[in-house]
Formats: sequence, structure tokens, C-alpha cells
Amino acid sequence: MKPDKDNLITEGESRILEAIGEGSSTPSELASKLRISVSAVSQHLNRLHRRGLVGRERDGKSVIYSLRESVQEADLDVTNGAARQGMEDWGLIKDSYEALNKVWGHVLRLDLTPDELKKLREARNLLEEILHERVISR
Repeated sequence: MKPDKDNLITEGESRILEAIGEGSSTPSELASKLRISVSAVSQHLNRLHRRGLVGRERDGKSVIYSLRESVQEADLDVTNGAARQGMEDWGLIKDSYEALNKVWGHVLRLDLTPDELKKLREARNLLEEILHERVISR
């Protein structure tokens, strides 16, 4: 069974959760600490908040984010494992496309009959379709 995309924690979200785990922070503080844009941090924080992983509290003009008490370390480990698996799957798909292109380059150099070439094109199209479906299903 493939993991639900909406419940996966991305690498960026994981880094933000780790940083917030060290103490409540504003988006600006997190952006500075993690060396990413405030906009990216805010987007990650909004997704994490919608999923109930972080809480937010207004302090004057600032919004301070903290881990929800209900977030257990074990939950994060399981979700992070799913995110890592998703990243590994994506890398495998990308590598597969690159390998398929290399193989196709070699195939085109062969002296093939029209029938052999037709069969190889069908096989390539099928592989590309499967890889494309895997990418879309993420």
C-alpha cells in the first residue's frame, strides 16, 4: 500500500519539526536557522499546522510555532520513514528514466528490423507509461 501523500512529511518539513522541537520559533527565526526563505518556511508551517503537528500562537506581530503535545517522537519517526521511502522511490523513478534513455540510445545504434524496432518502441512506451503513473500517483 502506498503512503498517503498528504500525510508524508517532506525533508523540509522534517527539518522544521526538528528545529521547532528544540524550542518554539517564528518563521523568520526558522528561515535564518535552516537557511531557507521565510516564504518556504511559512508554507511548510501552514501544512504542518493543518495536519495538527504544530501549534501557533500570536505574540504581538509575530506568530510563534511549537510542536503540539500530541505529536509523539515515534509518530515522527514513522512518518519520516515514509517520507524517506518516498524520496527513495522518486530517485529510483528518476534513475529509471535516465537508464531507459541510455538503453534507447544504444538500441537505436543497432541494426534492427522494423518489427524488432516496433516491439522495442512498444516496450519503451509501456515502461514510460508505468514510470509516469508512479510519478503522477505521488
